[in-house]
Amino acid sequence: MKTILSAFILMFSIISTNAQIKPEGYLNLLPDAPGNVCSEENSDAKEKFNSEIAKVDELLKNELSRRHKITDAKVAAGKPKMMDNAIKQSGVSPELVKKLQALDQKMKGASSQEEKDVLKKEKKALADQMMQESMNISMGEIESVKKMDKAGQKAWATAYGTEKQAEVMADPKKYKDMNATNMEKYKLQASQKQLSDSLNAQQKKYMTMFSDLDENPEGKKLLAKIESIRKEIYDMYTEATKHEKSPDQQKLEQLRDEMRATKKSYCALLSPKYADVLNKYKIFIQSSIPAYDRFEKLTNEVNASMTGVDISPEPGEFGLGQISGYINRLKDAYKYNLYGPEDLTIG
Repeated sequence: MKTILSAFILMFSIISTNAQIKPEGYLNLLPDAPGNVCSEENSDAKEKFNSEIAKVDELLKNELSRRHKITDAKVAAGKPKMMDNAIKQSGVSPELVKKLQALDQKMKGASSQEEKDVLKKEKKALADQMMQESMNISMGEIESVKKMDKAGQKAWATAYGTEKQAEVMADPKKYKDMNATNMEKYKLQASQKQLSDSLNAQQKKYMTMFSDLDENPEGKKLLAKIESIRKEIYDMYTEATKHEKSPDQQKLEQLRDEMRATKKSYCALLSPKYADVLNKYKIFIQSSIPAYDRFEKLTNEVNASMTGVDISPEPGEFGLGQISGYINRLKDAYKYNLYGPEDLTIG
């Protein structure tokens, strides 16, 4: 079995050659979930465990930060083209969009309410013109439809549908091509959603298993007992202070022994269960990396089809995100060991 040191040497050699680091690489560098986490004399093992996780965690965060900067730069560079594509898809002329943007700038610099009111009227008129271009409906017509009863709205919708159908009949090829394009987009989005729902359902299953441990009825009883003992010790000190004397040392020792025993019971109850869920979660993460790669690819294709611009991040980012989630759970391997400074207090 390779040591952590050799694993890090391998990782740094990969980084130095500018090769892409796969999610599995980070997962393999992480320590296994610890075995005996309930010992009172485990501070060195715990410190070493957390140190090993921290090193991998830092590597991963640096890698994700690097990737995000590249993606942000792609988005910034592609934003003008995205805007142009959005305008084309809306059917509104670029000239009207520029006028609207110019009015927005004027609104920001308007100094008087009178000037603002004038600009609002101009924007409303411009919005009406844009609505006419994109949907062949005026703002006034929309307001009129809102005031109609249900029968009137139904009649208007029928008439509008007839008008749109006539447009299709006038240029069937144009609308056939549009429908084909929209159908491709729909299929792509449907595939993405199906895979997303499947992965999210599996993630939710494991998150529920983790949260159920905190709600364990027997565990809650033990926590309540620990808190009750802690309060009794606090009350003893408070009472002793009032009378300017030391608390009963024999009673304190008995209470602390009882608290330590209860903490051990709490740890022994939940830590093995946590380790079991953690190992199952790790197996899920390992086995689902290819699925997250497919989901990432589909997401990139959906974004490109919607914006007309490819801003895909480097492959593997979704998988790296899952590794980051696993690391956060691994950090909590000792969470049910409550042994601490209060158990060492004397006098």
